[in-house]
Amino acid sequence: MLEERLPQLIPFADLGERARHRLLQHASTLDIKPGLKLHARDEWRHLIFLLEGRVILSDDGQSVILKGGSPESLNPLFNERDYHSHAIAASSGRIALFDRKVYENLIDGAREGVEVSEIELSDLEGELFTSIYTRAFSGELQLPQLPEVALHLQAALKDPDVDIERVTRIIEEDPSVAARLLSVANSPAMGSQREVSRLADAVSRLGLERTRQLVMALAAHQVFIRRDSPYHGLLERLWRRSARVAAISCVLADQSEAVDPQKALLAGLLHRVGALPIIGEVARSHPDRSAEDIERILYRLEGLIGELVAQQWGLASDIMAAIRDSGGPETATAAPLTDIVRIARSACTRDGDDALADRTPLAKLNAVARFGFVLDDDGQLPAIDTARREIDALIREVA
Repeated sequence: MLEERLPQLIPFADLGERARHRLLQHASTLDIKPGLKLHARDEWRHLIFLLEGRVILSDDGQSVILKGGSPESLNPLFNERDYHSHAIAASSGRIALFDRKVYENLIDGAREGVEVSEIELSDLEGELFTSIYTRAFSGELQLPQLPEVALHLQAALKDPDVDIERVTRIIEEDPSVAARLLSVANSPAMGSQREVSRLADAVSRLGLERTRQLVMALAAHQVFIRRDSPYHGLLERLWRRSARVAAISCVLADQSEAVDPQKALLAGLLHRVGALPIIGEVARSHPDRSAEDIERILYRLEGLIGELVAQQWGLASDIMAAIRDSGGPETATAAPLTDIVRIARSACTRDGDDALADRTPLAKLNAVARFGFVLDDDGQLPAIDTARREIDALIREVA
C-alpha cells in the first residue's frame, strides 16, 4: 500500500523510481488509535502522512480535522521548522513515517524510532473521545459556554485603551459577579481599612488584570455547577478540588516568581474543564455509568478534550497548555505555568481527602527542584503549610 501511495505524496512526486525505492527502505507505517498524540517538536526526524482515519491538527489555538485520502493528507502533518503544532488521532487509522534526512540527502541512514505520546484507551474511552471530537467539529456538540459577562470582558480587555469605566459597565451586567467583586475588594486580604461600595472603586482597587481573572473564575464556577446534571455531585467535587489546586498554584507561582500568580490561579481553576463535555457525553450516551466509572475516564481524556474548550473560550496559549498537559507525564519542554499547575495537582494528593487527587508523588517531579522548592521528610511541600492561611483565603475567594 505504501509503495502505491508514495508517488501521490506531494513532496515525493518528482522523485525517480530508484530514489523512491531507497526512501521506502527507511519508511514504515504505524497503526493509530483514538487519543494518540504527535508533537511537531518531537517528530523533526520524520515526514509523517495520514493514510487512513482522522486526526485533529492544532497550531497556536487553531484546529482543523484532517481525513486520510483527502487532498490535504498528501502533505506532511508538520512542516520542517514547525515546533508548536500537534496532531491527535480522532479515530483509528494509519500513518506513514519517512526519514527526513534520507529524503533530503537520499542516502542510507538508520531510521530512529518514532516518539509519540499515546494514551491506551479502553473501548468506552475511545468511543467517547471519537464522539466528542467528531461532534464538536461537526457542530453537533455544544461545548460549555462562558457567561456573557466573561465573554464581553475578555473582548474589551483586548483593547489597550480600555478604562475602568468601561470594565465597570460590563461587570454591572451580572449583579452576582459584581457583588462578589465588591466582597473580594473589601476582604482583609486586600489590606485596606477603607470599605468601598462602588463597583468602579472595587475594580480600581483590584486592578484590571486581577478583575479579569476573578470574573473568569466566577464564570467558570457557573459553568461547573450544573444543577440539572445527573452527576451534579461529581461536578461539585471537581470544582472544590480545582479551587484548591488554583490556590496552591497561585501561592507557588508567587513564591517561585516563575509565572504570574493570577494567571496560575486561573489555570488551576480551569485545569479540569475538559471534564465537562465528557460528563455531558456520558450522561447522554451512557447514563447508567457510575460516578466512579467517570472518574477513571476523566483522567484519560480530560486534558485532550479540555484543549477544545480552551480554544473556544479564547484562553491564552500557556493556560491552554496547562489544561492539556498538566495531568500528563512531565516533559523537559513544558512551560513554567504547566509545571506549576502540575506541582499543585500532585501537592493535593495529601492536601485534603479527595479520591480525585492526582497520584504522581512530588518527589518524582523534576520541576519541584527546578523552581527552588524543598520537600520535607514525608515528601510534601512545607511551602504549602506556611501559606495555609493565604491558600484558604484564596479558596474562599473563588469557590
